[in-house]
Amino acid sequence: MTNKLFDKYGPWALVVGGTSGIGLAIAEQLAKSGINLILAARNQDTLAQQATHFQSRYQIKVDTISVDLSKPNGYQDIIDKTNDYDIGLFIPSTALENNGRFTEIPVEKELNLLQVNVVSVYALTHHFATKMAQKKKGGILLVTSLSGIMPSPYFSNYAGSKSYVQNLGLSLSWEMKRYNVDVSILVPGPTSTPMLDGTGVDFSKTPMSIMSPKAVASIALKKLGRKVVIIPGMKNRMMAFMLKYVMSTNQAIKMNGKLMEKVANFLN
Repeated sequence: MTNKLFDKYGPWALVVGGTSGIGLAIAEQLAKSGINLILAARNQDTLAQQATHFQSRYQIKVDTISVDLSKPNGYQDIIDKTNDYDIGLFIPSTALENNGRFTEIPVEKELNLLQVNVVSVYALTHHFATKMAQKKKGGILLVTSLSGIMPSPYFSNYAGSKSYVQNLGLSLSWEMKRYNVDVSILVPGPTSTPMLDGTGVDFSKTPMSIMSPKAVASIALKKLGRKVVIIPGMKNRMMAFMLKYVMSTNQAIKMNGKLMEKVANFLN
């Protein structure tokens, strides 16, 4: 896997959200492959710590971009600061997640979510897809969620944002084939990340696997360019299969709504 990744996507990869969770795990595995990294996230101190770690351990180049993607046009900072890099792999892994009763979540929080999860992902994907198409080489790994392919009561806006990314990736994968650019969609279930810890949901009581970021990242990079939709974990794949082929939409809505009302601490 190591040489293939570098040969296909080197010399630089941009990982947005590369300082924690799945993004950090992906960045670690790319660093092992010898690919230089651009890490984009909000916290400058954390960025500096991760850059030092990757540089000293893997002897690669690491540059960082401190950016707040919840701000209008925040994504432009990334575009402006990466113009001189030969980026062969783009991974927008950062996301915001709000949960609770739809009518009780402040509109401003939900609009910030859409700015990060939808607007920034679109704008950055458009920018790097255009550059890769011109070079006839590259890869894009979009990161969604099982919430994006199933009804997710009490995560309604988050699920809607991930549905957008899911369909963007499905459609774009066909368009970019003619340019020799891989587009895959990583669809993780519950993963042991700071975001999961903050949901207020006991996912151990759900029929889905709780996976480590390292395991998710490994599966994602092995299947990047080989599969369009990558769903790590057997239980998660079974859940996706049932929702698509076995259950009716009404059944899925009812099942997931009742499940969340049993396991979501924020509804108590």
